[in-house]
Amino acid sequence: MRGGMFGGVEAFFDTSAYLPHGVCLFWRPEILTLHIVSDVLTGLSYYSIPVALLYFVLKRRDVAFTWIVWLFAAFILACGTTHFFSLWTLWYPDYAVEGIVKALTALVSVLTAVALWVQMPRALALPSATQLADANGALQREIEIRRQAELRYASFFNNLAEGLFVVTVLPDGAFAFDTLNPAHARATGIDPETIRGRLVREAVPPETAEAVVERYSACVAAGGPIDYEETLDLPVGRRTWHTVLVPVRGEEGRVVQILGSSRDITDRKRLQEELVQASKLATLGTLAAGMAHEMSQPLNIIRIWAENALSRLRDGDTDTARLDKVLTIMSEQAERMGRIIDHMRTFSRRDGATQRFEPAACVRSAVELVSNQFTLENIEIVSDVPTVECVTRGRPLQLEQVVINLLSNARDAILEWRADPNGSPAAGRIAVGMRCDLTAGRAVITITDDGGGIDPDILPRIFDPFFTTKEVGKGSGLGLSIGYGIVDSMGGRIDAVNVSHDDGSRGVRFTITLPVSHPSVQDVERAHA
Repeated sequence: MRGGMFGGVEAFFDTSAYLPHGVCLFWRPEILTLHIVSDVLTGLSYYSIPVALLYFVLKRRDVAFTWIVWLFAAFILACGTTHFFSLWTLWYPDYAVEGIVKALTALVSVLTAVALWVQMPRALALPSATQLADANGALQREIEIRRQAELRYASFFNNLAEGLFVVTVLPDGAFAFDTLNPAHARATGIDPETIRGRLVREAVPPETAEAVVERYSACVAAGGPIDYEETLDLPVGRRTWHTVLVPVRGEEGRVVQILGSSRDITDRKRLQEELVQASKLATLGTLAAGMAHEMSQPLNIIRIWAENALSRLRDGDTDTARLDKVLTIMSEQAERMGRIIDHMRTFSRRDGATQRFEPAACVRSAVELVSNQFTLENIEIVSDVPTVECVTRGRPLQLEQVVINLLSNARDAILEWRADPNGSPAAGRIAVGMRCDLTAGRAVITITDDGGGIDPDILPRIFDPFFTTKEVGKGSGLGLSIGYGIVDSMGGRIDAVNVSHDDGSRGVRFTITLPVSHPSVQDVERAHA
């Protein structure tokens, strides 16, 4: 069995029955030389080509279809080997070995051909050199367009007179300064290089950081633009800004940056405050005559009772009970005068910083200030301002100023509308109400008169600056405009509509709507203090 197997292998490789190819060429030197030179050169070339291919693949790791290159190398190497065996068989008839080499070459050739045709669609899909050149040209043009856009943006950012800044929103929700333009740097006194990349809480003082971080968080939560006014302590001093924040979302939809623009409105706010103060003093001037009468009443009472007590003492009447009554009345009237003077002094002073306060207290105080004077003019004030625990943010004296101005306008309208031919006003009525809806987060203050109403054609213009329906010299046209600005700065609104009453009379209802919330423990303690 073993002898037969090995005998078959030996017989397969036995060359005794064959002649070398050289015999077929009659050993002619010129023909042998031609075959030798041709096969040697072809074989050497075939051997060098795989080396070049492998060198190229090793140097260019980004070449597509690398494994096909390896197949090509094996195929070419096998072809070169067959040429060298052709030389060998010129002298040695080892045709069996040559056949095995050719079989291996055929196998590699088939694999290479199949792989090449299978990968042909993918190879054709690869961009050509022309396509790559066109793509590179388009990419260069796009890069140039973007570079020009960036230059325009940088020019806009750096040369705009309005302050611009960019804040980065970190994944953990913290905020870091990115950059600010030269205009904002000059206005704030902050060097952009000193804050770039730093957390907001580390780059600015704690109070300033707390204020701006609260605004940045509100912008992220809102998911859209917000604008507001704020007063900050900065290197240039205490300044007031009108700021607009716009969120910028990334690819995942998360807010990754905040673009901000700020305008220094310190001087404008100062002028507004001066205008408000002037309007307040004008309101006091309007009430001066009534105040003088109201002050003279307790003075007369004190004088009369003092003269009466002095007369009795001179007549020897020392009734202690009566003296106690006289002194009590005098003390009460003096206390009443003191309250009026204190209220006038408080009302006339400049307003301080914004604070949380109860709007109901301002409404009651305004009604108390003018009610006695209006009563003397036969105008009744009906007040329905319940004691409600809700607070808003702003300046309480300014809200009181708005209410007093609306009450004064209602009084003037009633006096003008209801005056008889002799100039004596008939009875008038002003209703003051307030309700607080903590669920909706708002308080509504209403002031309704029966002074005839306002022409519907001019009603939309009554809040315009310098617009007035009063005679020349009796109104500046700024009261309602200033009141509108005060309410708006508190985040509220003021509206006016004509109304008809049950008795057939007509008038105007002004409605002030303010944002409110539950009072904190500190608010309650401050109110009781």
